[in-house]
Amino acid sequence: MMAGRPKSRRCREAGLRGSALILTVVLTSLLAIVGVLFVMAVRIDKMGSAAAAESRELNFAVDTLVAQIIETLVEDVPGVDDRQEYYDFPDANNPWLAELEPYKSGSDYYWRRISDLAGALTGEATDVEIRIVGEHEAIDLGDTGTNADADGDGVGDSRWFEVPGIVSSKGRPIYAAVRIVDNGGMLNVNTGWKFVHNHPDPNQVDGTSQLQINAAALGVDPADFWTSKEEDAARALQRARTNGADDGTMTGLADYEAGVIWTYGEPDLDRYSPFDLSDELELRYRYLLNHTDLDMRLEQWGRFRQNTLSTPVDGGTGELDQWYIRATGRGPAGEADPNYAYRHVATIHSMDRIITPKPLRTSSGVEFRKMVNVNTADQDRLRQVVKAALLEADPNLTDERVAAQIVANLVDFIDDDSQITEIDEWSSAIYGFERPCVYISELAYREVKDSSGTSHKSYAIELHKPYFEDDDPLSSEWQLKISSPLGDDQFQTITWSGTRRFHVLRLEDVAAPLTVNFGDPLEPTDTMSQYGYDPSGYQKAVQDANDIKFDTQSTIELQRKMGKRADNWQTVDYLKVPAGWIRNDGVPRSVERDISPHKCIRALWATAAKSPPTLGQMNSFVDEDTGLVQAHPADAPLTNIGQLGMVFAESAYDVAKRSTAADLLLDLRAPKYVHLFKYLTVMDPTEHIRGGSSRETRVKGRVNINTAPAFVLAQLPWMQYKDGSLFERARAVVDYRSDRGAFETIAELMQVTALHSLAFDGDDNQPRVEPSSGNFLPGPDVIEPPDTALDDFEERDLIFTRISDLITVRSDVFTAYILVRIGTDGPQRRMMAIFDRSDVLASDDDVEVMVVYQVPDPR
Repeated sequence: MMAGRPKSRRCREAGLRGSALILTVVLTSLLAIVGVLFVMAVRIDKMGSAAAAESRELNFAVDTLVAQIIETLVEDVPGVDDRQEYYDFPDANNPWLAELEPYKSGSDYYWRRISDLAGALTGEATDVEIRIVGEHEAIDLGDTGTNADADGDGVGDSRWFEVPGIVSSKGRPIYAAVRIVDNGGMLNVNTGWKFVHNHPDPNQVDGTSQLQINAAALGVDPADFWTSKEEDAARALQRARTNGADDGTMTGLADYEAGVIWTYGEPDLDRYSPFDLSDELELRYRYLLNHTDLDMRLEQWGRFRQNTLSTPVDGGTGELDQWYIRATGRGPAGEADPNYAYRHVATIHSMDRIITPKPLRTSSGVEFRKMVNVNTADQDRLRQVVKAALLEADPNLTDERVAAQIVANLVDFIDDDSQITEIDEWSSAIYGFERPCVYISELAYREVKDSSGTSHKSYAIELHKPYFEDDDPLSSEWQLKISSPLGDDQFQTITWSGTRRFHVLRLEDVAAPLTVNFGDPLEPTDTMSQYGYDPSGYQKAVQDANDIKFDTQSTIELQRKMGKRADNWQTVDYLKVPAGWIRNDGVPRSVERDISPHKCIRALWATAAKSPPTLGQMNSFVDEDTGLVQAHPADAPLTNIGQLGMVFAESAYDVAKRSTAADLLLDLRAPKYVHLFKYLTVMDPTEHIRGGSSRETRVKGRVNINTAPAFVLAQLPWMQYKDGSLFERARAVVDYRSDRGAFETIAELMQVTALHSLAFDGDDNQPRVEPSSGNFLPGPDVIEPPDTALDDFEERDLIFTRISDLITVRSDVFTAYILVRIGTDGPQRRMMAIFDRSDVLASDDDVEVMVVYQVPDPR
């Protein structure tokens, strides 16, 4: 029997072998785990490196696009080179700019233009159909319509393009979608306030301040415009930005203007609390979505949370329709809808500048880029810019006298003296049009033969001074010249007596009397008293004049001494004596001019004589031509730049050119004058800011009529006056520019028929108290003294005049939505940036990037 190991030993050995095996398995497993962890760590590290690389690549792509936007904005500033247009409007000249609101055609929605920053969307950037775009849809450049959502609201607003010149570290292309919108098309809640159209104080409704832009409308439903709710919203707005002061007095508003609107640095935060960049980012967030995780101070005031969309549109039933209503405020039938989202039409920062389209030089060689303030500028600078404006309309214009005549008339319209402006650089000088305005108004003649056959002749020449506010003409400065081929010239000095509006020069034979009967039946007593005249104390203005004989061969000239040269008499009015009415039948006759209000300058004379004469009284003759011309210098600074339409473009002394207002005045509808509004202004920052540079050009809060939606345009002063429907006039502006293209100057707004509807309404459109009810009736013709002209050029231009200081055709602050992606389906990043180029005048000037903000993914 073979001896063996004890059983217990064998068991121990087996146990040891099992333990070793287990240990081996465990160690092997641990090694495997370590290996896996190592591999995972390597992969995670690699993934982290890749993610970091992708992040850097996305950042680099964003930086590239920001730099490209900056370069584009610099190149687009007028005057940086000779090719730049003056206006900002989404068109072929501004392909980088996108429309702020969509439009509807049939049952589909479109963007009239989307941004084409890189020029890669040729032919695909206009009238682009809108579709809902998923957050991370694969890119297909061949898609029609919008295939990208740059702002992140879920609705297509752009198209993908490949960013030229950059690829990822793995050689994948970088794609981008960009949408750039104009802050100048929005209502600025830091500069606007309210417009109370029935305010009795003209200074509150004359269109001279950004505070009259009705930002309070952002606080109420459109149905509550002009109600106590809007007034409450206005008060709440002022409290929010004045640390609760709510000072709506004229003094308080003036201080707010100086302390906030005309301050370009930090405002006085102890007194004022204007809304800041955090409010702007919330307003701009994903176009019109309400970012519910953040509540900014502005949202505590305005109507920015009600009925908003809080998450991106994802394609649910009717969501695109709801989005469209919120983006435009237009219901299914085009009616105003209370669900309009005000977020995208409000801003805390908008700016434009009063700069010229190109650098100009004065006669002394000084270069300037600032528009000229017509109320304070010297003649040299005025002539320089008027000439530049006329040359834009007609590059072949060589006659510098045209610009000189406009300037002479403009200076005399504004200054407060009675000295006629003379520009004496040519063989015949240029003269302005100045008070007092006097016209030849009637010729009278009577010839009586006595029993011996002797003829007794009497003559009379009546002069008319239509405006009580004019000073009486000085005797040393006025005379009549009567010339005839049959004899020597006669000269008669005019000695104006009394304060009547009629002055009759009479050479009378007592045997052939001509009756003078003074009276002013059309002039109310209170108007005479307004200018300091006692209606009961008038002297009769009859002057015995020996040198006023005339016949049918005669020409009668009313002359005024002008200029620097001695005895320089210039004809200001004249008449060739008509034939056929001078008879020897003993009957007193006269020929009359139409001197009904605002028609004197027209030189409309009756073709037939009348008997008896109306010497000393209003003439009975009224020409069937109803065209009126307010031919009277204001002798006061322009209140609004739109008042240029009241200034003569031609010499006021050429009777042959007095056929219509369009022949005399700076017709704002005439293409040859519209460019004046690129060079002339009355809104000058240096008149408001304290301690600023005379070269300051920046203006906050004006509205760009090329980019503003109808809702924004409707908040300008008087834009809703006599509207037949909500925003009727404003929508007409939007429709016009959609059909015709950009407004190149603000004066081109006058091409919109709805803007000059007051020229046909038969109303003087002046504010007044209705006698029967005692109610105050508002009207935009608030300038004193009131005029009596109905439906003339001044009324035609009235709405434009009131908004002319508060509108612009260009902007300097823009918001860009930027979406970048690596490859067609790789990682992406969405950014929002705000740019301010208001300090750029040359290609090497800097655009201020106010913020570049990453828009978080939707939750």
